[in-house]
Amino acid sequence: MSIATELTNTSPQHLVSLIESGFGLITRNKAKILYAIALVDALRIASQLGARSTAGWLIRNLSVSHSTAHEYVKAGRAMLEFSVMADAFLEGRINYSKVRLMLPYLTEHNEADIVALAEEMRYHELELALLQFRDNPGPRKRQSYVRMKARNDGRIGLWADFNAEEGAKLMAAMRVGELAWRDIDLDNLSGEDGLVDPAAVDRELDCHAASSVSRFGLPLREALLSSFMGLVNIALTRPSNPLRAPGAHVNVVMTTDGRAYLPNNPGAPSEAIKNFLSNAEYRVNRVDETGLVINTGRRFRLANDAQINALMLMWRGECAIPGCDHSRFMEMHHIRDWADGGTTDLDNLLPLCSACHSLVSDGFITILEEAGDIHFLFPDGSRYVSRDRGLPVRDDNALTLEEFNVETTPRLRA
Repeated sequence: MSIATELTNTSPQHLVSLIESGFGLITRNKAKILYAIALVDALRIASQLGARSTAGWLIRNLSVSHSTAHEYVKAGRAMLEFSVMADAFLEGRINYSKVRLMLPYLTEHNEADIVALAEEMRYHELELALLQFRDNPGPRKRQSYVRMKARNDGRIGLWADFNAEEGAKLMAAMRVGELAWRDIDLDNLSGEDGLVDPAAVDRELDCHAASSVSRFGLPLREALLSSFMGLVNIALTRPSNPLRAPGAHVNVVMTTDGRAYLPNNPGAPSEAIKNFLSNAEYRVNRVDETGLVINTGRRFRLANDAQINALMLMWRGECAIPGCDHSRFMEMHHIRDWADGGTTDLDNLLPLCSACHSLVSDGFITILEEAGDIHFLFPDGSRYVSRDRGLPVRDDNALTLEEFNVETTPRLRA
């Protein structure tokens, strides 16, 4: 009988008991796990495990999200700092939801009081009771953020939240973007003193519909999109070095069978790609069936800009190490070292962030290549394999031919 069938045939009273006792077990086990994570973090052994940070190791080995990994590390560190809260959590007197709620308010002076409230109150009552521990009578501090996500239909979602100072700067920049989108050249509207003449700007704006143009401050709702795209165009036409800044220009990939796609947004419809080819600045990258392009042999040791662009394209603009999502401070790694005869060809290069590159150089991570497959070996015995530069998949039993021969040769001799 399957577990699902067994539960289905269980009495309601037993189900309730199972939920209550099971939840307590989950709480205590989670507390132990988070405390263990904190100790691993305090011992600074992430590099010995082949990761740049404790969170990075969790992302790779537990398959949790980036935000969850950092949340676990943060909660674990708090348990080391606040022993009263840690004891209550480990003993199951408070659960993880309450711990997360308490963390922003905890200090060495109020810890005992807050834990006592958490033990006595339900979650939403505790949420209100904690308001008395705010430092300021005003609203709780919020952290500014900007987020983007490519949706399944190819559209891009963008949402953000700024503090007053950042918002003021953004509003001023949106004004600049609006003028840029309307193709108003401010250099031609300067007075004799070299300053832009507001009256001249107004005359230029009068050429556009009043409903879509603003005179001062934040552009009107109808003009926000054009203002934003004006900023985008300014950034794209004046990059410091787009090849060294992944994603700073539009990449279009053309395959040998004539297909085309946008690598950072595979859901984009063909019409969007057609528009790019017709109207935008872009870089076309021709790839073979394995995704490899531009080989230069051993003539150069360092990857050139075209190779860097192709590598970042093939690895989705991120560090190639499984579990690492860094896209800055990138370095091009020779899988077979240059000193050992390795070529500066794309099939021998990987983009690694500086932290992961150091882990590879120090021997904590081993990278092997065979017939287009990249093997990433970590100190804990885990292995991830990327086939034809695809997404790495865990396969601890995989072996390269060279490893297989080394492993089987002693047996044959015996």
